[in-house]
Amino acid sequence: MSSANGKTGGCQCGNIRYQLTGEAVMLYACHCLDCQKQSSSAFGMSLIMPRDNIEFVRGAADLKTWDTKGGDGRIKRCTFCPECGTRIYHGSDRENENISIKAGSLDDTRWLRPVAHIWLKSAQPWVEIDRENCACFDREPEDRAELARLWRQQSGGS
Repeated sequence: MSSANGKTGGCQCGNIRYQLTGEAVMLYACHCLDCQKQSSSAFGMSLIMPRDNIEFVRGAADLKTWDTKGGDGRIKRCTFCPECGTRIYHGSDRENENISIKAGSLDDTRWLRPVAHIWLKSAQPWVEIDRENCACFDREPEDRAELARLWRQQSGGS
């Protein structure tokens, strides 16, 4: 697995460009209905990082946000390009919390290997998951610290 540091990404139209400036905390695939709708696909990929580990190279002032409530009742702030609508990241209304980079917005996604699949209760029946090599959860994991530990282990950290 390679490092997230230095990876670049952006929106479909090129208005928004960013670079990751630190290491990711974890990566998982979420099969909840919100992620399916947001990604217009079978699941969403969330690369969890400290908020300060994304540097916008172009378009930061143009970013728009839309707030919704997550399953836990907390605010989920969705950040996207106003021109093409590409989601860039999700966060909360709390500035000190990690954000979820929408991993499909990265220029190179070949290095991504999720350590878990969550909300499998909502997964499309045709999606095949390697349950031997990935943690699987029918709903939201009770403790995401385990996902972070698995990510560090997978990426060669301690």
